[in-house]
Amino acid sequence: MKTESFCKYQHRFSRYCRNAVQGYFTEYETPKLVLIHSFKFAVLLRILQIIILIYSIIYLLIYEKGYQKHDSSIISSVTLKVKGIGYIQASENQTIVTDVAG
Repeated sequence: MKTESFCKYQHRFSRYCRNAVQGYFTEYETPKLVLIHSFKFAVLLRILQIIILIYSIIYLLIYEKGYQKHDSSIISSVTLKVKGIGYIQASENQTIVTDVAG
């Protein structure tokens, strides 16, 4: 009796999982497009668009010069330390020994 009810539960669960996976790959939703015929909302929309356009062009690009900004901090640096003795041939039969310590 218990195995029979377990088999029914397992069959229902496997059907639910199969339908969920199949639905995930075969169904999709699209946003609904609503057309509003209102003079007030149209004017408000255009005013907001103009404000955003003016802000982005006048303030960000012209006043703040946002297109020219760059990071001036040093990202990495390379140092080279050479230890040893160097020989320099200055003129005929004259040798200069350079010893750099530290």
